[in-house]
Amino acid sequence: MAAPATGTEDDARGEIGGLTEKIEDEVPEELRDRAWGLVLKALHEVPGEIEQLVEEHRRPDGEETEESSARQ
Repeated sequence: MAAPATGTEDDARGEIGGLTEKIEDEVPEELRDRAWGLVLKALHEVPGEIEQLVEEHRRPDGEETEESSARQ
């Protein structure tokens, strides 16, 4: 399932709440620390993705980035 292109703080809180319920209800107790570790791993990627989003917004249209030129 693809991540949504947009969302609200309430959407994010709802997703975290859903993960909390899923881990509590479906994950055996001995695996819960590992399950939360997966959540933390994914969350650690978020600040970099937000930074990239902000940088792309700040760039004038048509300006090539180091990343896009490296892909060519």
